[in-house]
Amino acid sequence: MRSDTAYGWTLIILGGVFQIVWAIGLDYTNGFTHLLWDALVVVFVFLSIWCLSAAMRTDIPVSTAYTVWIGLGVVGTIVVSAILGLEAINVFTAVFLAVIVAGVVGLKMTQERTEIAEQL
Repeated sequence: MRSDTAYGWTLIILGGVFQIVWAIGLDYTNGFTHLLWDALVVVFVFLSIWCLSAAMRTDIPVSTAYTVWIGLGVVGTIVVSAILGLEAINVFTAVFLAVIVAGVVGLKMTQERTEIAEQL
């Protein structure tokens, strides 16, 4: 297990960005009928999962890595989809996105406190 947490967090963020790309690209595949978009989606799915897997080999706990990775993907996909005009964000969507972000941050903070307590 690698102990480089900065490397792990970089991979999680990069994996979240890749997740946004493939999720939005999926909308353009038209049911996997456009070869270029299909290939793009498959490549970015692989890269996203590889980043998560590599990050889990650092000292970042699986639960924290997965939660942040999926949270980045969900929130990022909705925001980028709205920017591209693929969907609209209303007040309720914004509130629930804030709940997702709060949950991810809360889990991350809980993990940090647990690690500090274990060191004492």
